[in-house]
Amino acid sequence: MLLLNDIKPEMSIFYCAALLIKEIKSEEGQDIVTLYKKGKDKYHISLKVFAYCLDWLFLIEAAIVDKEGRVFLCT
Repeated sequence: MLLLNDIKPEMSIFYCAALLIKEIKSEEGQDIVTLYKKGKDKYHISLKVFAYCLDWLFLIEAAIVDKEGRVFLCT
């Protein structure tokens, strides 16, 4: 699912996570629901892929989610 050879690259977790990073940079501190709605509307990211992307960004220590559900990039 991270890197797939048989589907479009736009469906990979790496690509979608990069798009989410772009959205987080534009307005840091937005909540998860708002970030999902932007990803869904702009890039047609499904909820499943969105969750995988946030997990991936958390695992590589690129993003964090605070107790209120706001998403921030790590420095």
